[in-house]
Amino acid sequence: MASDNTSHALPAPPSPSRTFYRRTLPSSLTSFSSIEGKEIFASAMSTGGTSAFFSLIEQLQTQPEPAYCGLTTLVIILNALAVDPRRKWKGPWRWYEESMLNCCIDLDVAKETGITFSTFACLARCQGLDVHAVHGSDSTVEEFRQVVKQTCSHQKIPSSFLVISYTRKVLGQTGTGHFSPIGAYDEASDNVLILDTARFKYGPHWVPLELVFDALLPEDPDTGKSRGYVVLSFDGKNDVISKPDSFRSCNSLLPLSVLFGSHQNDSLRKEFKHFLDRLMPDNISLSSVISFWTKDRTNDNYVWELVQPQLQPVDSVEVNMVNSLRRLLKGLIANESSDVPSTLLLSRQWMNVNNSIKSEAGGPCCSPSPRNSSVRTLEISPGEAMYIVYLASLTKEKRKSIVHEDGTDVKMKIGVDDTVREQLLAEAALVSYAIETCDWDV
Repeated sequence: MASDNTSHALPAPPSPSRTFYRRTLPSSLTSFSSIEGKEIFASAMSTGGTSAFFSLIEQLQTQPEPAYCGLTTLVIILNALAVDPRRKWKGPWRWYEESMLNCCIDLDVAKETGITFSTFACLARCQGLDVHAVHGSDSTVEEFRQVVKQTCSHQKIPSSFLVISYTRKVLGQTGTGHFSPIGAYDEASDNVLILDTARFKYGPHWVPLELVFDALLPEDPDTGKSRGYVVLSFDGKNDVISKPDSFRSCNSLLPLSVLFGSHQNDSLRKEFKHFLDRLMPDNISLSSVISFWTKDRTNDNYVWELVQPQLQPVDSVEVNMVNSLRRLLKGLIANESSDVPSTLLLSRQWMNVNNSIKSEAGGPCCSPSPRNSSVRTLEISPGEAMYIVYLASLTKEKRKSIVHEDGTDVKMKIGVDDTVREQLLAEAALVSYAIETCDWDV
């Protein structure tokens, strides 16, 4: 007789008491598809103000979650810039979607609360984009107008796009903070075209430029800072901003991780950064890093609050890379075996079903986080994760020397090629970047 599992089923989420179908645009704004909206677009086309429009409209999509405006906006920009995500989407195809943007955030948290202006900039950098971010409070309406003109009008072949982070209430709309790309500019009417990603609510619409700028100024209660605008490009030749000192710029073209995603936990990153500062570079050791990321061996899974394993790769090249990386990691760890307790090298899934094992501190070996319990993720151990964090804590020169096993006889080296070693260095560089930039004010 089949067992009855109904008593263990999770309750269905409560249905909303009210539902909505779209919203009416305020009278001060102009629908893109209206007669007046079409006339403004024709005017913008006649003066060259639609150079960004066609690349963006090809990729415009509706955000799949009510709080995903920032993630969907970035996906639109990445695909409009023809950035190869270097990972599969569906079938044999590589294409950006929101689930790939997990380097700076916990997607479950983003689904509930959205992302901030600085997190948006971090996500864009992690995908290899050049990012020029300006808080509204650090700019003027004329500076903003120049950026709009240069991203919408001064590019025969668009290589950069403008994104705004703004407060809907200033535009007379319902809701609070929102992200969207700017698709066009009409100089005659001084209107910008907002390609709203929440198309279930508002379609694309024209807004007076000065009103848009006013919407960048209110303080975001989550950060205590104003919202702002971001220019994103991919080729590193972005010259659209006239005041380079008014924003932080990053042209690092960071690689993608095949091992980890990241949690949005700047307070923890800051705590670890201060811990490293107190140690000084010459005193950083694997044992000191392990001590921090196990809370002195009271929580062997604390490192999963910093990073989370990626999904299992499906591409044969990535499968081979992951296997080679783990072989290299285990070999490097074996060289420092006295610093790595054996329980830290158990795979996550094995520990999740054997959590009665006791650690040296006497507590449970594993208190699995529900965010890290899926068998779809890599079976990577806390010790391997901590070793990468250890590499990330070192100087680039020392990190490279360890990974390439400088001074080791060729016959004694771990049997992987240099592309694997370079990918491990890239993994460490990504973690190092996340820690280094945790207190940046973009």
